[in-house]
Amino acid sequence: MLKKFLFADLDDTLFQSGRKCPEGAPLTPMAYLKDGTAHSFATKAQKSFLMLMQQEMTVIPVTARNADAFSRVRWPFTNGAVINYGGIILRADGAVDEDWLAQSRTQAAHTLPMLEHVSGVLQSIADSLCVQLRIRIISDFETPFYLCAKSNEGDEQALDRTEPLLRDYCAETALPLLIHRNGNNLSVLPLWLDKCHAVEHLTERLRREHGEIVTFGMGDSLSDLGFMTTCDYALVPKASQINRKWEAA
Repeated sequence: MLKKFLFADLDDTLFQSGRKCPEGAPLTPMAYLKDGTAHSFATKAQKSFLMLMQQEMTVIPVTARNADAFSRVRWPFTNGAVINYGGIILRADGAVDEDWLAQSRTQAAHTLPMLEHVSGVLQSIADSLCVQLRIRIISDFETPFYLCAKSNEGDEQALDRTEPLLRDYCAETALPLLIHRNGNNLSVLPLWLDKCHAVEHLTERLRREHGEIVTFGMGDSLSDLGFMTTCDYALVPKASQINRKWEAA
């Protein structure tokens, strides 16, 4: 029997924030805010699915969460993880893969000036449109990974107005960036930062350790498709950005 591995996104795949959950449904708290408040929950179906997967295969989270946010996920993921959009790989004991971190730091040092420039451009766009955005360069392990923008009021229309102008600017200036939008979250990633690269790296390591294996990729967002398509099989939640895109095609 071949060993099976599931590379799974977390937020909006295996669980979601309370406001996205069905009203009145029995829920299991899965992740918490810094103040200890339960924030993300799994439905009965999601919990059952995750328990089944962990019985049948090795589950490895693949998430945009940083180390602190991932530490506040209260579920026994014990086989390592990919965090920070693939910028960090955690081993099964929770230790950081230092070789992968060193590689990420080298790449990040080259792209930080570009992220800082785009941050200023995005702020100028927001000011010109009179919208309030919280714009941050997301860093972890003293490494600047990507740019994140959210509406302070949770007003997705603010991003609806700014996103096209930012895309136009990046296209006109040929900046090597990927712009990803999902709800009230706009992420600007340098091209080297991709969940796909980390999953490919881990898959190669697992094949050296175990020989032939079977891999599954699961995610909800268009930004997950890269790592999902490197796997032998792909799983997509019905209520997902990917499925909405397919249905609209």
